[in-house]
Amino acid sequence: MKVRPAARAGGAWRPWTIWLPSVLAFLWSGLLIVADDFAVLMGSWDTPQRGLGWITTARIGHSVLAAASVLTLAIGLSFPSRRRAAAITAWMIIPIGLCWVPLARLIGSS
Repeated sequence: MKVRPAARAGGAWRPWTIWLPSVLAFLWSGLLIVADDFAVLMGSWDTPQRGLGWITTARIGHSVLAAASVLTLAIGLSFPSRRRAAAITAWMIIPIGLCWVPLARLIGSS
């Protein structure tokens, strides 16, 4: 089985190297938005609880990260010389989304 390298001899990365991380980052951000909505639903199930404003902050942040993943995909496909930076950025969106939840809780509680 012959393995094809991610970059051609000229240095530009292939398009699939940006599609995979961008789509995964977008799906991850979407799942976190659904989790934020679920947290709002559970927090106001019977009697609305105080201190749930941080969830709105988390939802906004996850929406921005979802938009950033789409923008990263567009830049990576439009400019082949930027595919490496776009792929790294897209891969970094995934852990940033996870770290945004406790950060949003700190921001929203103050």
